[in-house]
Amino acid sequence: MGMRRGLALAVALLAASGGSAFAQDGRFDVGGGRMIRLSCRGQGAPTVVVDAGMGSAPVEDEAWGRIAARVSETTRICLSDRAGLGASDPAPKGAPRTSADAAADLDAALRAAGVAPPYLLAGHSIGGLHAQVFAARYPERTAGLVLISSTHPDQMQAWLAKLPAAMPGEPRSITDARDFLTRMPRDPGLNPENLDFAASGVQARALRSLGDKPVIVATHSPKWRMVPDLPEPLAVELEAVTQDLQKRFLSLSSRSTQAIAPTAGHGLPHEDPGFVVEAILAGVRAVREGR
Repeated sequence: MGMRRGLALAVALLAASGGSAFAQDGRFDVGGGRMIRLSCRGQGAPTVVVDAGMGSAPVEDEAWGRIAARVSETTRICLSDRAGLGASDPAPKGAPRTSADAAADLDAALRAAGVAPPYLLAGHSIGGLHAQVFAARYPERTAGLVLISSTHPDQMQAWLAKLPAAMPGEPRSITDARDFLTRMPRDPGLNPENLDFAASGVQARALRSLGDKPVIVATHSPKWRMVPDLPEPLAVELEAVTQDLQKRFLSLSSRSTQAIAPTAGHGLPHEDPGFVVEAILAGVRAVREGR
């Protein structure tokens, strides 16, 4: 049986049975006694699994809670707090974290909780980068992706390349942006989750294609400025780069679609939760239609 046919059969069987009959809500051992918080609600397949933005703990987040409540009317949805966030235990001490570590924790928590695949991974911001790595490393457990204003693995390099060469008397905002974009990929200590952006980008680039598994690209409004405070002509150019990177996600699948928010910025789950709900449900429909 081919991989896609096997996934389709799993979705069909779970949907027919209403999904898991019990609620998975608690802290689950992902190895060595380290616990990750996971909260699931609803029934049906595919199970939507949310990976939120940097420093965000979606299990107790009001906006994500409202999104989950609406999605759970259609299918099962799980919210997970990454290591060190919310009620999840800290990551092991030592080396910086990568997207592969986040994906491994999520996979282990779902297995420990008995949440059956396939999963429709919904990743916001850096959670989208983690979702790409999950799909690359666990393709047989992945039904599709919903990328919500997702980090692109080439994002920081592309922004940096667009900035002009340093020159005396340039606006401080340009100097600050250049310094930040130069240092952030190299110094995990600059972000609250000690994430190695450079290594995580390499891991995400391993995802070449999901074949015909659906990819829904939910993009913030082009009116938003991902790199703030820059002079307006340059800010517009960098946002054009961002929008182009979002479109590149469409190449991950032969069944990909994009929706662009009319006004909401990068904080889509909080600024326009209805837009996020529609993107996730579009992914659910696409998975079910592909059975």
